[in-house]
Amino acid sequence: MKGWVWFFITLIGVAISLTGLLLGAWWLTFAAGLVIGVFIGQGRVAIPAGALAGLVAWGFGLAVLQVYFGLGPAARGLAAIMGFTGQPAIPLILTCVVGLLLGLTGAWLASALRGLLVPATR
Repeated sequence: MKGWVWFFITLIGVAISLTGLLLGAWWLTFAAGLVIGVFIGQGRVAIPAGALAGLVAWGFGLAVLQVYFGLGPAARGLAAIMGFTGQPAIPLILTCVVGLLLGLTGAWLASALRGLLVPATR
């Protein structure tokens, strides 16, 4: 498969994940990873693409929230609750890591199942 096809499939995954985030269905990032894993198929490409899609979607979502509402006070409060007083970047980084892991695990699961269910061609 060509690189531009992989890029297009990853963009579709980002769009699915962003749509889910806008609708309050954060778990759709996992479904976006599944879509990426099914259509790309090769684990060495699908897993990083799923992780990238989750990271980009959740990072973009946080950036939009920052522009419209400002995340500073909420991030500082959450950091204080977590025990990281004065370090509001930690909750934001952990939020991006959640998106990354959701996309990664979805792509991993789909590519692994595809490898089991679809016979290899030689």
